[in-house]
Amino acid sequence: MEPFLPGLDRDSSVDPLPITDTAFTDMNTADIQGVCDLLALDTTSSEVFLARESGVQRDKTFQEAGLSLDRFPQSSDEADLVDRLLADEIEKLSLEEKERSTFDLYGMTQETKDPEDVDALLEQMELEIRKIPDRKAYEKAKYMNEEYVMEKDFRLLFLHCDEFDAKSAAQRIVQHFEVKRELFGDGPALARKLLMSDLSEDDMKFLTSGVRQLLPVRDAAGRLVYVMCPGFRDSSVALDSQLRAEIYFGMSILQTEDAQRNGGIVLVISLLGESLLNLQQQLFLKLKRLKKLRSGGLIKVAGVHFLLSQDYLRPLVGGIRWLFPEKLRAKIRVHFGDFDQLKFALQTFGIPTDCLPFHPDKPINLKNHDQWIRSWRKQEEKGNNHTSDIIVPRRFDVLLGRGRRTRHHTGNVRAGHIADMFRDKYETAGRYEKTAIAERIVTIIRESHGRFLKWEDDAWEVVDQQAARNKISHFYRNTRKKDPPTKSKASPSDGSSSEGETLASAVSKRAQPNSTQQSAERVQKRHQRDT
Repeated sequence: MEPFLPGLDRDSSVDPLPITDTAFTDMNTADIQGVCDLLALDTTSSEVFLARESGVQRDKTFQEAGLSLDRFPQSSDEADLVDRLLADEIEKLSLEEKERSTFDLYGMTQETKDPEDVDALLEQMELEIRKIPDRKAYEKAKYMNEEYVMEKDFRLLFLHCDEFDAKSAAQRIVQHFEVKRELFGDGPALARKLLMSDLSEDDMKFLTSGVRQLLPVRDAAGRLVYVMCPGFRDSSVALDSQLRAEIYFGMSILQTEDAQRNGGIVLVISLLGESLLNLQQQLFLKLKRLKKLRSGGLIKVAGVHFLLSQDYLRPLVGGIRWLFPEKLRAKIRVHFGDFDQLKFALQTFGIPTDCLPFHPDKPINLKNHDQWIRSWRKQEEKGNNHTSDIIVPRRFDVLLGRGRRTRHHTGNVRAGHIADMFRDKYETAGRYEKTAIAERIVTIIRESHGRFLKWEDDAWEVVDQQAARNKISHFYRNTRKKDPPTKSKASPSDGSSSEGETLASAVSKRAQPNSTQQSAERVQKRHQRDT
């Protein structure tokens, strides 16, 4: 699965790339050579040769179809042609590759588990690192803080990103530190986790603008949803500042323990109200830089969704799709329509839409993003080893507190259903038995990787066992108020019943005289006879 591709918008103050007949060719082949030079790789190796050939073949196909390499498609006809080329390319994929792309898009990918020989793979990765001649930034970081660079969980991020290919992971970790050194220098940030305090004023300006946001809820498969809103970018912020902010934001996402195990993140790119010319210029300005940064990136993408309301943007999106990594193109979906139609399209892929930060007729919503900024800053100031999954609760987590967001959270709804399974026993149990039932439900939830979280000091914090049991008791109290339990009647001895039989029985009883009244009359007549 391909690593995360950073945003598509950049600072217009950077000198534009020359537009020549070989512009696309330069971007696709020369940049690979640049990465090889940076890593001091043998450019005649089969891996590099195949990568270069792939880019050349892609451009050749583009040209043979009658499309220009010095610009994006400009008309609907050209956009249709690109769509056909991409469809032909996807058709050539194996059945397994097609199924995997579909499963990733709809969140049906199973959780990735570490292989049994993971320690051997880590050792092999270290051997491959030593084979790379130019690894100055990596060695410097290791000298400054060997514990951080050699940490098992940190190195596993690279193996996960390259699907446990030790050689590719070795190249990625070396490139990661090269990129980090280029953007953040040789200071302490090179050899530790990035902090918000490492960002400059301009870096923070871009980070707080909300152009990149993480939704406060996950998709139906429990994956993080990363939203890009390039239409709200601030072009006055320099390119390096944007990149530093993006890398910091991306590395914070990686602190989520299941970000890579569940197939990666879901990327939603909103192009509502965008200017075609503006996006063209921005994309050309940054494309070369992205080639280098992407090789050191870590976030995997499970699916990409473009949202457009103007049909004239179709040619641009076609060009962007053509420039995406080959393995990622099959996981791209483009949605057209008004805002309600676009929301419905996302919902069909299990993506929540109630908290989307963008709207075609409103300014960008920063409420959730500001909350993320405050929470992350406070946790860093406290020195806590915080993780994004505390910022964005997992789907089986149970949230304490009030409000619609809490009530409708997947984990709370699920916990309510589990509580209903034990409801009859709970209602007839004594005090100590009720505690035991609540304890059992808490255990069930925690065994499925669910936690009980309370919003405290701008962050979700795990509560103790007593608070978790109290939350389960609250489910019963709250349900009792809304829907008082009725005494269940004994079912037939064979365990079968039908709605028709139940209704017939009720009608029959209503038609018969009251049995209690009949008994009273018989007693009264007997008493009169005896007297």
